[in-house]
Amino acid sequence: MDLLAAFLLAILLVAILTVKMGLSPFLSLVVASLVYGLLSGMGPELIGHVATGLGRIFSALAVIVFSGSVIAEHLRRSGGADRVVSDLLTLVGRRGALASGLSGYLVTLPAMCSLTSYLILEPVVREMGRKAGGYERRFLFSAAVFSIISFNLVYPSPVLVTLTGSLAVSPAEALRFGLPLSLLLFVPVLIWMARFPVVGAPAPSGGGPVPSRLLSWAPLILPLAMILLGLVSPSAWFLGSVDVALLTGALLSALLAKKEAGDMIRGATRRAGTIIFDLCGAGAFGYVVAQSGIGSELFSGLGTVVPVVVLPFLAASLIQLAQGSRVVTVVIASEMMRGYPLEPVTLLFLISAGAFTLSSFSDPYFWLVKETTGSDLKEALLWYSLPLTLCGLLVFAAAVLRWLFFI
Repeated sequence: MDLLAAFLLAILLVAILTVKMGLSPFLSLVVASLVYGLLSGMGPELIGHVATGLGRIFSALAVIVFSGSVIAEHLRRSGGADRVVSDLLTLVGRRGALASGLSGYLVTLPAMCSLTSYLILEPVVREMGRKAGGYERRFLFSAAVFSIISFNLVYPSPVLVTLTGSLAVSPAEALRFGLPLSLLLFVPVLIWMARFPVVGAPAPSGGGPVPSRLLSWAPLILPLAMILLGLVSPSAWFLGSVDVALLTGALLSALLAKKEAGDMIRGATRRAGTIIFDLCGAGAFGYVVAQSGIGSELFSGLGTVVPVVVLPFLAASLIQLAQGSRVVTVVIASEMMRGYPLEPVTLLFLISAGAFTLSSFSDPYFWLVKETTGSDLKEALLWYSLPLTLCGLLVFAAAVLRWLFFI
């Protein structure tokens, strides 16, 4: 069977199994891996490819996801998220949309999951919006969108760890372009969010006490500082390892939690298990797709019709539309594009750009934001899907400009 047709059928199968039948992404992706392998003509090696794909993702992300989940659980249980948002609000004055966006952006980095950071911040951001006077939904949409900006562009999120590993791009190179680009996206998103209708009057201030800054900020700042140290000083390779840095943050969280550490780690383990299983399913599918040779077939078949810089973005966008998970999108797209005739950093950010776009009905985050904001479908598309797609188009444009003028 034609590889492109087999791939589209497999992606359609993933969408049906996850969205229509409600199966877990892990199960849906493993089934799709087997179906695609059979349709593409693979033999007994198919089972080995599935196992290899599972193992590659587990070895790359297991410690990262687990450690991030422990840090996130600590912030949730200790009230540290309240302190983070309170400090950011103090820093930026009365600009609550900026404070809520910054909180989503920052908490996502150690949490290793944009959806997890939103769940942690949702009650805090909602209360902040209520006190500001009818701003709850605007602030919640801001926190959601900015959490995805850092998740898709700032190393060491699972998206960037996956892409740098698959495409042999150094973390420093990815951070050098992705970090400033992510900060530039604050401007158009905040301009768009300022259009959100607001009703109500400010509520009385006050509220319960928040924990100390040490308790709240240390598990966030320490691993990020260690990673940055490793990027600027090769001799600090051990401390700067993403696994070691985040594991250190998780251990510090456990120490700060004291007697509650056991319950905290058990809760984090359950959440991390769900995340890592889904990512491993994506790894299986991506590896099977890569072994079929579809990347070279796509380039030879569409290379004369679609510009070389458009095809990776388009492929990632369609995968994102089909199944909703940003990490799944970049795992599959990067495996598909292995050996693609394009400079690796450009390819990395073209795929990252595609992971922003068309996030809607197949995206679990879309439905979470819709429900927590009390929005209808039109509003969720307007204030979640549309700004994310705008971000994707801007990242695509930035990657193309970099390729044209700076390579």
